[in-house]
Amino acid sequence: MRNFLFFTVFIVVFLSCGIQAFGWDETGHKITAYIAWQRMTPEVREKVIKILRNSPEDSQLAAFYMSYGSRTRESREREFFMIAATWPDIIKDNDFQTRFNKYAKNNSDWHYVNSFWTLKDGKAVMVEDMSPAGRIMKKLDDFNALIRSNASDAEKAIAIAWLEHLIGDIHQPLHASARVNEYDPKGDRGGNAFLLTPKGTKRNEQDNLHSFWDGIVNRYKPNQDNCEFEYIEPIAQDILKMYSYDKMKDKLSQGKFDTWANESLAIAMNVAYKDLKFGEKPSDKYTKKAFEIAQERLALGGYRLGDLFNEVFGTPPPIKVPPIPANQ
Repeated sequence: MRNFLFFTVFIVVFLSCGIQAFGWDETGHKITAYIAWQRMTPEVREKVIKILRNSPEDSQLAAFYMSYGSRTRESREREFFMIAATWPDIIKDNDFQTRFNKYAKNNSDWHYVNSFWTLKDGKAVMVEDMSPAGRIMKKLDDFNALIRSNASDAEKAIAIAWLEHLIGDIHQPLHASARVNEYDPKGDRGGNAFLLTPKGTKRNEQDNLHSFWDGIVNRYKPNQDNCEFEYIEPIAQDILKMYSYDKMKDKLSQGKFDTWANESLAIAMNVAYKDLKFGEKPSDKYTKKAFEIAQERLALGGYRLGDLFNEVFGTPPPIKVPPIPANQ
């Protein structure tokens, strides 16, 4: 009962206008989902929302749909879809033990693939004797197959939320990378071990490269106490204008999850560590460059996610049968 009351209060606060956005693990995921929503057809939006609202009760996913308020139904559905993209992070909260044990326990490695590389004679090269670690590629395949199957809506709802999240994750360059050097012979865990604060900094005040890229949107364009959705929407709209679908369509490689991961890995290997010094804050120039890269990655992630759902949940075009020649 206590957990139920706490969760009810949490939902009200979470969805209120006053909440501020956080890093790529929230703001970025919601931007990706916003872009995907713009790409999805009305028919597909309706089907996806219906499925998400039929999620298992113990997942508490459907609780994020607000059926009341002054916003239009379309805006409430869009916001619900955007929040669903963050659900795989929300369930990490082990204050809700039943939900945590069923949906989040033992799956922390679903969010990344550590592809190991190092610098050799100043050039980034793969470490051939270290196999990639992390299960994001497998889970992308699994959930993609599940939403195409005869599974129940409850099962598909969980898969949809995970696909929203994992497609966002695989477009964050450091979710596909683990740099190896003499200090991190087993890899730096996507930049988590590459500190951007001086040695001796208190643990709760430390910053690292992974966190920097996760939060690059809010670091470069900090929220000025706006409502969360009023903060996110103009950023997403700017990305849609800068990287329109027509401009990006030749880069989409739809359904090729390996290609998406390799794009992120290439950025991590060739850009993410450039001009950085361990223990020092990145320059303004570096921050601007990271934000520019993130904008394109968010656009690609959103378009790819929207196209995936259009393909799976849209009505297939009718099969055109060629006419039989009159003389036959």
